[in-house]
Amino acid sequence: MRAFERIWLERKCGRKMGAGYVMSSYLPLLVILLITAALVFSIIFIFSVSTRIDRMLEVLGSGSVFSYADVPPDLLPDGTECHHTASSEALLYASGGERAVMIKGVEDGYFDGMRGEELGVGGLPDDLLNPLLISSSLAEELGLSPGDRLTILLYEAEKDRTRPYLATVAAVFDSVYPQLDSRLVFSDLSLFSSHDGVEILLPAGSDADALVRMLSDAGVPAFSYKELNRHAYDNVESSIDVLYLIFALVAVLASFFSSDAAEGYVERDRKDIAELMVLGVDRRRLLWLYEALTLIHVFVSLLAGTLLGIMLALLSPYAIEAIAAAEPAFLDYYVRSFSIVIPVFRIAAMMMLSLAVSALSAYLSLCRVTVANVLGSW
Repeated sequence: MRAFERIWLERKCGRKMGAGYVMSSYLPLLVILLITAALVFSIIFIFSVSTRIDRMLEVLGSGSVFSYADVPPDLLPDGTECHHTASSEALLYASGGERAVMIKGVEDGYFDGMRGEELGVGGLPDDLLNPLLISSSLAEELGLSPGDRLTILLYEAEKDRTRPYLATVAAVFDSVYPQLDSRLVFSDLSLFSSHDGVEILLPAGSDADALVRMLSDAGVPAFSYKELNRHAYDNVESSIDVLYLIFALVAVLASFFSSDAAEGYVERDRKDIAELMVLGVDRRRLLWLYEALTLIHVFVSLLAGTLLGIMLALLSPYAIEAIAAAEPAFLDYYVRSFSIVIPVFRIAAMMMLSLAVSALSAYLSLCRVTVANVLGSW
């Protein structure tokens, strides 16, 4: 009997059947495929963008951890970059206009490691008068290019005064996150009379909170980038939380359409059900067969939708680049360049949840469609 049921399932799934039969079997679940593709795309896109924004809060902000005191090197994990920095508000005057900016003074080697690789920039040259590094969004606003001269009116908080400087645009880096870098200017630390503290940049994916706790236990006051950029980080967390709503939405939709599909398969196979009963298959086994048939089709639809969603997500960075080139202001609160990160565990959890809910929904639906009713209508 089990061998017969296996052969029956294979045949109902399309083995040695025509393409029209296979298409008609999956047609009730086409919506699941399309919705899954759209939502998998959303999951990957949101996760990738949020991961990039989270990293940019470290790279463009005050590092993964910021301390107002010097940090003993033996307290830092391997791969950590540590630099003194200073920052102040300033007014920047150029031929294309003026802007209020935040100037960050940095040491030599500040852009030699992870930060330079992620921003695609090198260090500040020594042969220019007060060299500055600015983002492409700021350069576009003021019509600046490398080598252009401009004036900076720098506020010195310790002396409560402003001081003018003649400076040179040393380089322009591609704007990654305009919310942070459209008003951010890097200069040499020598432009400041003293430094504010130490920026500690950890490798991507490291636990900044754990380092803060360790430094605090050692008597070194430190703050994570999450604390220093609370509002922006809360936005990132909110974006990640949306993924759980997406999980629930996929599960509900999958259960709805799998229930309809299960009833459709029973209605389609009324004659086959009668033949199975003649062969001695009881109602419980029939329910199991159609439950398995429905779940196989749901799984294939979910899998196909997932693969389609991944393919679309892999193309999304190119779409963002095109939008950034055509309408830069549209992406002021988003990253303009990012790498696709596929959250395998989250997508697998979504599929398992959808299958589990679909199994329950299909079972309840099949229990309503009794064999007696089917045979009675046949």
